[in-house]
Amino acid sequence: ERHLWESTDIESAWRRYFQLIGDMADTRLFDVVSHLDLPKKFGFRPLETAVRAMAAPALDRIRAAGMAVEINTAGLRKPAGEMYPAPYLLEMARARDIPICFGSDAHTPAEVGYAFPAALAAARAAGYRAAVRFQARRQIAYALPE
Repeated sequence: ERHLWESTDIESAWRRYFQLIGDMADTRLFDVVSHLDLPKKFGFRPLETAVRAMAAPALDRIRAAGMAVEINTAGLRKPAGEMYPAPYLLEMARARDIPICFGSDAHTPAEVGYAFPAALAAARAAGYRAAVRFQARRQIAYALPE
């Protein structure tokens, strides 16, 4: 809830969030990390350099767990005004060869596939040429459409 962010130490909250993401990856119970930078939902963000430093260990743990990161377009419909994750975090994931998948976090039929052309463009801008889908918890890679 937005009002809680107004009285929170933003950097501490983000640091804790990335620690929890890393802890989640370590369980090996999940295949995908969605909303990698969800704390930005209402626009409260530390400096990019701080986020990069907080995210790096979590991304390393995501890679070690063999997980994918979802490019989720729901942030475009929120005060954050951008997809999850931010472009620089997506580039950090690509540098670690972390696979990606796509989601729109649809809560209504009209939101299914929302802004997927923009998500595809973000993936390509970060250097991705392929994504994954899942079948029985197995990643199946496919080439990104042109």
